[in-house]
Amino acid sequence: MLSDMRKRVRVIMIIVVVAFVAGFLMSELWHLIETRGGRQARNARGYVGQIGDHNVTSDEYRAALSYMTDKYKSENRLRDLSNDDYQTIEQQAWKYLVEEVTWAKVRKTARVGITQDEMMEIIKSNPPEELRDRPELLTDGKFDQQKYLQVMNAPENRAYFSKYAQQIVEMLPREKFRIDVINAYRPTNAEVEDALAAANTLWQTTSLYFGARAVPQKFEPTEDETKAWFEAHKDSFRTRESWQLSYVFFPLGITAQDSTDAKELIDRAYAQLTKGETFNLTTLDYSDLEGETLPAMTQRAGLDKETDGVLSRLKPGQYSSPYLLPYGWQIVQLDSAKKDSVAYRRILVRVKMGTEAVATVRDSVRAFIYNAPAERFDTLAARFGLTVQQARPLVGDQKDLPGLDVENPGELIAWTKKAKPGQVFDAPLRGAGGYYVFALTEVKPAAYADYEKVKRAVLFRMRQEKERAAWTEVARQALAAVKAGKSFEQYAAENPLVELQTDSFAGLMDCRRKKGPEFAGALAALNPGEKAGVIETNWGAFIVRCDARTSVSTLEAAAYVDQRRSRVGQEFMAEFLKQPEVKDYRDALAY
Repeated sequence: MLSDMRKRVRVIMIIVVVAFVAGFLMSELWHLIETRGGRQARNARGYVGQIGDHNVTSDEYRAALSYMTDKYKSENRLRDLSNDDYQTIEQQAWKYLVEEVTWAKVRKTARVGITQDEMMEIIKSNPPEELRDRPELLTDGKFDQQKYLQVMNAPENRAYFSKYAQQIVEMLPREKFRIDVINAYRPTNAEVEDALAAANTLWQTTSLYFGARAVPQKFEPTEDETKAWFEAHKDSFRTRESWQLSYVFFPLGITAQDSTDAKELIDRAYAQLTKGETFNLTTLDYSDLEGETLPAMTQRAGLDKETDGVLSRLKPGQYSSPYLLPYGWQIVQLDSAKKDSVAYRRILVRVKMGTEAVATVRDSVRAFIYNAPAERFDTLAARFGLTVQQARPLVGDQKDLPGLDVENPGELIAWTKKAKPGQVFDAPLRGAGGYYVFALTEVKPAAYADYEKVKRAVLFRMRQEKERAAWTEVARQALAAVKAGKSFEQYAAENPLVELQTDSFAGLMDCRRKKGPEFAGALAALNPGEKAGVIETNWGAFIVRCDARTSVSTLEAAAYVDQRRSRVGQEFMAEFLKQPEVKDYRDALAY
């Protein structure tokens, strides 16, 4: 019902839901991930990478790459896959492996899993969202469960429901674990009472504020005082060790031959259709969206202008001749049409870089790296017609390369900390649209900053320190006057450089946002008529008076408990699933 795929070799390879999940995810991939003992020691380069103490094999990586490719295509059914998309899939596969290895340890320790019965029950009772409005699954306008079960059990739809099963296998055990973590924590009664008191209280306050205005005299240190302060605080002006990297970029680009190859392939697909082959099987033979044989319903507003025009000229069941879009050549077949949406199939042949063009660029990268030890980096770059560019300096324990869109810079950064200026990193890094080759240009050791270069910063911090001490002293004098009987209003009237502020706060969190944690902490202990101070902050000092304190019912105990447990659960989950150290050994030129 959902597709008319016939039995061919590739179709026969499609496995049933349970076999797929048990055989691939729950057995093959997870078994590979969890099997650590009994392996002979091998050189790290014999693996695809290392995640914590687990060596990632090529089999694991291929399985993850196959899975993520299928998932990406399914999730982006109406989005055309470009070269960048395939690069994204490779990175998603690697990220997926990292997450799976991390999660596998938690799953094994917590003994959290999913049974086949649980999985099948979920599939039966929770149909995929995109099927719930399909006309063939409705009876009198309502979703028909029996029709859905027939579709679910139809052999031709096994591949589709295998994907749905994968989503369940990924989601359900983690959700079980999250619920267990949340249920393991419960706030104490005292904590709940304090939280409700803080949230369910309205305050009105009057305060005296002592800031820069309260200190009219400006501090101007002498040169000797400035130098002495700098010497006393020299460690705060110490620069960290830094490494300067240079790089050249080898771009990947589409050639005229790539366009010709794509046109020839779409013409062959069209010829096969005209000879009577079905659209679905031609899709399997030629389309870059292989396996997407279901008609996809989409809003006309989301279609490109060309495709919308082509579909508007077709009748249900008809297909178009090949036409060119920015991302490749396409043939579409109209399945059905409504006023504002259409369901259609398509055969897409992307205009993508051919193997010869890719091989040429990769050969150039290898040649550059091979010749690097014998030539200066800039001289070699000029010989290859490349421009040498500067990366932002690496500082301290920095883990990335800001400003550069490169994959997996960890090994480069580790190499940089051990290399000598002039050396070239012998492994290229892939980036958006090409390859990067890096050289270490300069190493600057940690050192104290030159006084003349930081003199302005020293002056600013000295003035700030002196002004803070001065306004705090004025505040203490004001507090003494208040304790002697003077009201806030009287003191402010007599001292116009001191601000009289009135505020209302809807809970302590509101107070923290407006006045800072120091002010909120002092206010929490006050009842109407009581005062607190001196409250010191980085921008001024306060003396506060509580004018009114009113109880309200903003937050209920049950709601707070749920919020608190959820927040703590998320913190625990983040800690449990904290990513281990990752080393990526994939050859950028091999994928």
